[in-house]
Amino acid sequence: MKGFTIAAALFLLSIGAFCQETATLLPSSYAYRSIGARAAGLSGMQVACADDPSALYTNPACLGYLVAPNSLFGSITPLSFGRSLSNLAATLAVGTNAHVGFGLVAMNTGTITRRDAAGTLQGTSTLWQGTAAVAASYMLTDQSSVGVAGRLHIASAPDPASSGTGIGVDIGYVTSVLGMATLGASLQNLGTMTIGSERFALPWMLRVGVCTVIPFEEQVATTTSATLGTSDTIVIPSSECVLFGIEAQYRAQSPTPTLIVGTEIIPHSLVAIRGGIAIYGESLGVPQLIPGTFFSGGVSLHLPSALRLDYAIARGVTTALVHTLSIVARLD
Repeated sequence: MKGFTIAAALFLLSIGAFCQETATLLPSSYAYRSIGARAAGLSGMQVACADDPSALYTNPACLGYLVAPNSLFGSITPLSFGRSLSNLAATLAVGTNAHVGFGLVAMNTGTITRRDAAGTLQGTSTLWQGTAAVAASYMLTDQSSVGVAGRLHIASAPDPASSGTGIGVDIGYVTSVLGMATLGASLQNLGTMTIGSERFALPWMLRVGVCTVIPFEEQVATTTSATLGTSDTIVIPSSECVLFGIEAQYRAQSPTPTLIVGTEIIPHSLVAIRGGIAIYGESLGVPQLIPGTFFSGGVSLHLPSALRLDYAIARGVTTALVHTLSIVARLD
């Protein structure tokens, strides 16, 4: 029994230690990370089902589908070696069909000790990368929306050869499929960045996904026209439901897309439980089933004061399990 336990532990450790996507080795690959605990809890499956201001970093077209179009959002993800990923975002409805969003992402890459060629201590320096984004969406119809976002990337380091700026553009689209599912697609981070004297393409990503919501129960109400006196029935969907989705993500220089499936269960209007996993993708350049690159779980608590707390534990982009905490405030 002891030998079996040791063997199982070594197997699980090997999954975490040797599963990594090739694209995560690119410069500025921090842009691949999921922003917010809901996205992280679904392993990044968000292009068709985003429901908070972090949508502007996944699919700007989703801004038109937010339940609370006027919202504030913040999240923090502590990482290893003193690093952290933090985010602030806000969305606002402009008229009936237009929505705008603003966001800041900060990747604090930690503090390093500087020494000269002789090993003499020269002090410490902090490395930092960040992104500022502005997004807008427009509802083409009651069931479809388009969106665009612009990103300004900044890399700050003591050495000018390691500092620089870049500009990227996102475009997205969301629509209903026969009133039964939602289809979303986005092309992210099209642009370039200059570090020192070198210019390179930003790590772009193409996402296409579909999701559907199955309510636990539906209530039917009867309405009567005040002018004609005729009766009609309307269906009132339940707030308790299950969301299923699948998303294909293709990252720059990856040999194959990654397929992620996710589900979110809302057993009560105040609680949501979710999880996601990559069912196909590549690890270290080898396409395979269940590559072990993305898996996660999370929970949400809706507070009476128009606040929502999200938590997720996820594995993705790098080998370590990371925790993410988010808060969403409705301003409506």
